[in-house]
Amino acid sequence: MLKNKETLLIYLFGTAKLILHFSTINNYELHRDEYLYFDQGKHLAWGYYEVPPLTPFIGKLADIIGGSPFAIRLFPAIAGAIIIMLACKLVKELGGGTWSLILTGSALLLSPSLLGSNTLFQPVSFNQLFWFLIAYALVRIITNCKNSNYYILGIFIGLGLLAKYSVIFYLAALLAGMLLTKERNLLKSKDFLMAIFIGFLISLPNIVWQINHGIPLITHMRELSETQLVHTDWSGFLSSQIIAHKGFTIFWLVGLIGLFAIEKLAKYRSIGIAFLATLLLIGLLQGKSYYTLGAFLILFPFGGIAIEHFTKSSPIKSGILVLALLFTLPFYPISIPILRTDDLKNYTSYLSETYGMNYILRWEDGKYYNLPQDIADMHGWKELAQKVSKLYASLPKERREKCMIYGGSYGHAASLNYYHKKLDLPEAYSLNGSYIFWAKEDVDFDNQILIDDRKQDKSQWFAEMILIDSIQNSNAREKGYIYYRSKPKINVIEEWKNLVIAGH
Repeated sequence: MLKNKETLLIYLFGTAKLILHFSTINNYELHRDEYLYFDQGKHLAWGYYEVPPLTPFIGKLADIIGGSPFAIRLFPAIAGAIIIMLACKLVKELGGGTWSLILTGSALLLSPSLLGSNTLFQPVSFNQLFWFLIAYALVRIITNCKNSNYYILGIFIGLGLLAKYSVIFYLAALLAGMLLTKERNLLKSKDFLMAIFIGFLISLPNIVWQINHGIPLITHMRELSETQLVHTDWSGFLSSQIIAHKGFTIFWLVGLIGLFAIEKLAKYRSIGIAFLATLLLIGLLQGKSYYTLGAFLILFPFGGIAIEHFTKSSPIKSGILVLALLFTLPFYPISIPILRTDDLKNYTSYLSETYGMNYILRWEDGKYYNLPQDIADMHGWKELAQKVSKLYASLPKERREKCMIYGGSYGHAASLNYYHKKLDLPEAYSLNGSYIFWAKEDVDFDNQILIDDRKQDKSQWFAEMILIDSIQNSNAREKGYIYYRSKPKINVIEEWKNLVIAGH
């Protein structure tokens, strides 16, 4: 009877996770990055400039089932639900009781960081899933060295590499954890080498793609380092790790302590060492704070077990859970879209001015604004597409037939392509990021609608350049200046062809 009750609890946690996300999915527009990954799914390949192929492949699945915001955001929500359910299952496998299961499931369900991650269709959700699955498989290997567990580990490693390259850091940290404990003996196993081979084999097509395209990963990482990562520092990174899960920090922290302090958990100590090594490695490399979120997840099951071990009475356990929730409540409007935008602006302003929490308004450029960056990135795109559609429809037929629509950034091109069928627009081109890989060399055009975020007053290609409109939504991060360019000064068809060939 108890076993059936715990199984029901596991399914209830998974269902609650999905309900939380389904109820907020349509509150804001898609994020600029969501448009990109969805658009990449229409150009399936073994690699992209920004990401490995798994997220765009999932984007293709979302397109097959309708391509609505619900369809697109369904998959990160499912990824989060899988993590919760498997973490609770792991608690049972490790001998944890009902309270261990409740504490683990509640913490993973209510952590604001995980709610934020699983709200958006981005690689981060799938990256977190495979970091957890890799650690989960390793725990099962330590518990039971069955051949199948090694093969499962290899599959998770391969898929993790196809989800996000940062899994390499976690793999290195896990290796360090094993080398520093008696689990180093597992590294000598033929089954472990087979797991590595399986992972390599699954990721091989992407490795070949990278080589064939000049390893764009290096260029992408260099650009990140010069633009976004330059505003990170070790102290800020470390503090962000401690507060990432807000009140539920106590759960992973006690889990980490339990790995070193509780005898029955001691054989999993390599997991704790790997967590610390991950923080050190990514922190020293000036990575973004959310890069490490996947490493926390495996600590929550150990946290649930450790809290049950250290506390003897149910009131204490339930008190810890209630206090964690009460401390975290003020942060939920920042993590998931439950407030209208204007209400959120007022709320974040209040938190910043009253409690000094201005870090929530700091963007990757190091400056402070009136909305969190991710929220601002979910505004203005539909307005932009409607205005471009209005301009395109106003052109004479002969001009429309030879008009190129060009996005200066992937956000412009991707959002226009998301709405283009509904608004009767041709597909937008761009040479930004992955768009260079599928840009057509031969395009017959003599006029152009250009969308960019920089003010411009002249063009090297066209004699006439008119600023038509821009995004007027004050909550939008992008300016979205819409220009109409005509009367070519050069052979624009040939010049475009040369740019595309050079980019390929």
